[in-house]
Amino acid sequence: MKPVRAFLIQIVENRTFAGFLSIGFILFVWWLITAGLGLIRPLFLPSPAETWDAAWGLMNGSANQVYGGNLFYQTAVSTLRVILGFVIACLIAVPLGVLAGLSRAADNLLEPIMQVLQPIPPIAWTPLAIVWFGLNLKAMLFLIVIASFVSMFINTVVGVREVRPVFARVAASLGGSRLQTICLVILPAAAPMLFTGLRLSFGRAWITIIAAELIAASSGLGYMIMNARTILATGDVITGMVVIGLIGAVFDRLLLWFERRIYAHRA
Repeated sequence: MKPVRAFLIQIVENRTFAGFLSIGFILFVWWLITAGLGLIRPLFLPSPAETWDAAWGLMNGSANQVYGGNLFYQTAVSTLRVILGFVIACLIAVPLGVLAGLSRAADNLLEPIMQVLQPIPPIAWTPLAIVWFGLNLKAMLFLIVIASFVSMFINTVVGVREVRPVFARVAASLGGSRLQTICLVILPAAAPMLFTGLRLSFGRAWITIIAAELIAASSGLGYMIMNARTILATGDVITGMVVIGLIGAVFDRLLLWFERRIYAHRA
């Protein structure tokens, strides 16, 4: 029993193999309750094979007339919206977070606003976004910026405050300007919290754009899922959901990889 137990522990501790094992288990259970035992009708939950057939149809463009574009087009539209809005949010939230982290006066002015904005779900801004901007890219970008901004701002403030003041004093004693101290000392030292904020913010942005596309868009993965629901194309709905999860996981891994590369470079 000990060799078997040691082998099982080794498998679980191997992150890659354990990941494939868990995915394989989910697929097996999915197949078992659908095609295997027939416990759930395909209308409510198609089997993995039927879902793959639906995904293949979306990829090769056979559903273009239904959704206005194939799966790659809808994925690209949603992804580009998120990236553009996320970059805009970064350009606003990070400088304001650094300012609030370094200046008590700025923090006193900005913190009450953040405390009010934080509990509001980003999707609750959708009616206002439609009224202000209409059903267009501006409305989508507004929602993404709102979704990304608060988490990024708060993590930037916390990261800057956790930097030891002696670092800034040493940089100043060596002749560094205020801007050089911020860019070369404070931001690198605050990088762990900054990247945590980036990863959280991107996840919120991705969730928000899909929810917004369900309501107020004429393209994108959310739009495709909503249209698939109206025609009872459950396989298309699941395909869209799986793509959303995969894209979110890929970008999260990319941000994590980039963070580790920065630390490796600094070391």
